[in-house]
Amino acid sequence: MKQFALIAVGLFVSMGVAAAEQKPGTIRGTVKFVGIVPPDRKIATSDGGSVIHNDLIVHPKSKGLLWTFVVVEDAPTQPKLKDAEPPEIIDQKDMLFIPRMVAVQHGRQVRFDNSDICNHSVRTFAATPSNEMNVFVTAAQPLKKIFAPEKHPIQVGCTLHGWMSAWVFVVPHPWFAITDEKGEFTIKQVPPGKHTLWFRHPDTRLQERRDIEVKSGEVAEVAIEWKEIKKPPTPK
Repeated sequence: MKQFALIAVGLFVSMGVAAAEQKPGTIRGTVKFVGIVPPDRKIATSDGGSVIHNDLIVHPKSKGLLWTFVVVEDAPTQPKLKDAEPPEIIDQKDMLFIPRMVAVQHGRQVRFDNSDICNHSVRTFAATPSNEMNVFVTAAQPLKKIFAPEKHPIQVGCTLHGWMSAWVFVVPHPWFAITDEKGEFTIKQVPPGKHTLWFRHPDTRLQERRDIEVKSGEVAEVAIEWKEIKKPPTPK
């Protein structure tokens, strides 16, 4: 009996050591659009000028797709960030929201600036009432907001200029990313285990889920390719 107890203690200790040796991993990948990219649209602005827009911004060589949000969908909720700095900034410049998309962990502030010589507003459309607003923003008075987490992106518009659009993703944990101009992304410090990644391009409503396994201290690679827009673009 004593020998059995010693064996049990030994197994428990070894299991604890094994768990302690588990290190976070990294998810790295690319999102590409390999289909036919529609031509840019020239949008007339209220000041007599124009802006050039395309829902699909694809790298000419790598075919990487910009502005795709990637999140570890099944990750556990983490405590709300406190005193998180710096804020994520969306500027209203040259009659556009720049950048077009930001993603923040719950508790991080989003700041809306106005670098134009005209007034703009920030109007949001969201499932959570506290995330909705319609506020005028001037160069001298930026708008600061901490949004509540939402499963779906918060759409941002300007009531004075209907073509202006942006997206805000608010996530209750830190395991997410946005693809860069080459369609590449990296999510660091991911807990080891099997996860589901959710890829979303809100301008076109392209989306896909992909299962992935992150091993202790290693890099898990994933590649997504989209060939066509299967759903109509989100109304502006």
